[in-house]
This record gives sequence, C-alpha cells and structure tokens, in this order.
Amino acid sequence: MTPTARIVTMTLGIALAAACANTLPEQDRRITVTPPAFKLSTTGLWQEFQRDAAGARRKYFGKALELTGVVTAAEMTPKPHVAFDHTEANLLEDTAPAVVKASVVGQHATLKCFCAGLADTIVKLTSCIAK
Repeated sequence: MTPTARIVTMTLGIALAAACANTLPEQDRRITVTPPAFKLSTTGLWQEFQRDAAGARRKYFGKALELTGVVTAAEMTPKPHVAFDHTEANLLEDTAPAVVKASVVGQHATLKCFCAGLADTIVKLTSCIAK
C-alpha cells in the first residue's frame, strides 16, 4: 500500500469511527412524530439509571420517552431547558418559548424527549417537546 493510500485509509477509518459515536443530535425533529416507547416519571427514570446505569442506557438510550415530573427550573438560557430533580430536558428550539412559559416551578409537567443517557448524576434528555 502506498503512503498516500495508507493516509486515505486511516482518515476514512477515523471519520467512520466518529460517525458511529454514541451521541444524539440536540435538535431532532423526529420527536414530533415518534410515539413514546416508554411512559414514566423523571424520578423513576433516574432511579433506574442509579440501580443499573448500563442496563438503563441499553433500555432507554435514543428512545422517545414520555416523562412527567415536578419542574425545578425552566429557562431559555444558556440553552432552552426544563429541569427536574436529577433530570435535564433540553428543548426543541422552535417550541422552547411556549414550553418554558408553560413550565411552572413546583408543578408537574409532561414532556416527550429522546433519552441521551446519564452524565455524572443527571439524566440527559434532548429534543424535548410538550406532551
């Protein structure tokens, strides 16, 4: 194999490996038409990740979830999000203003989101919309 072919092969391999990264897009509009695979509370989801993080990731990662919990914060900055105990829901930007306005701290809210897994002790959700 020539040096040039070797470099091209290595570059292609690196690019393919990066494409297979285990992450989700932050703004995935498929959430608007994807039915939830699971319906549960934000506390229940977090508890499953605490009991068996690897098992919960296999079960929920990339799946649409309908989640209900008590709102602890709802803000447009730095990114539009609604927070629950141990759960952060990053909002789909075109619906974010209405979701933030409707999310009242101390009251229950239900969102549909894709599960992005556990980061430190926080369950991360992406592309969330009001349910």
